[in-house]
Amino acid sequence: MERDITRERIIEYLKDFALPKDYVFAMWLEGADGLNQVDEYSDIDFWFDIEKSHQESFLNECIEELSKLSKIDSRVDDIRTEIAQSNIHLENTSEYLTLDICVQSHEIRGADGSTFYENDIAERPLVLFDKNNIIVYKNHRDLDINKINSIFIASKNRILQESRVKKYINRKQYLEAYSKYVDNVANPLVTIARLIYTPNHIDYYLCHISNHLPKEVAAELEKLYQIKTLEDITNNLNYAKELLSTYEQQFQAKYGIITDIK
Repeated sequence: MERDITRERIIEYLKDFALPKDYVFAMWLEGADGLNQVDEYSDIDFWFDIEKSHQESFLNECIEELSKLSKIDSRVDDIRTEIAQSNIHLENTSEYLTLDICVQSHEIRGADGSTFYENDIAERPLVLFDKNNIIVYKNHRDLDINKINSIFIASKNRILQESRVKKYINRKQYLEAYSKYVDNVANPLVTIARLIYTPNHIDYYLCHISNHLPKEVAAELEKLYQIKTLEDITNNLNYAKELLSTYEQQFQAKYGIITDIK
């Protein structure tokens, strides 16, 4: 087994393993590699597009092959119909160099999972091979304004129902108050901020949000999660109302739609 294994060595090693297999159609990297943002803390996000019949077995073959480089000291699997995924770490690598291996079914997810948008802030592929021109680039993504407005109104409704949080504050039950506050106040405001700034990536929530939003907006949202006491939560309920008012004006200015609750 090798020692002091680099990310470059791992990438080439897995590419050499996958390329000859006729049921593996494409291989690419996402995350920091695709966005050209690799630093000493970056993991590696591997993606493969393959025949459905080999999906889970190929994932296990990749992991077995990597174990020849170094002992695997942690592994978390997530096997779904359209994707077989495993996150592993090799013993003789940086503690931050986890390997996220995603194997998508070509028959089920091939078209959607291999389509990318030019200059996207969150998802860009670094293509290692593409045997059948599977990976497609588009210029822009059309927004469903009605869907966006519906998500805004649902988020606004949650925030306005602050009594769901306040009852636990009044009962002096911090854990319950914290849970309801995050679910019904902080997270919906994050969703609204993403509707304004990253409408194509609403479902990213807090993931990489510091890179996706203007710094001042990210700083505003940080305050929502900086809580330690029931008093902090109480104060942030007022702060949340102020943010909601500001974001609603920005939302209306951007989309030119009515956000009143019906």
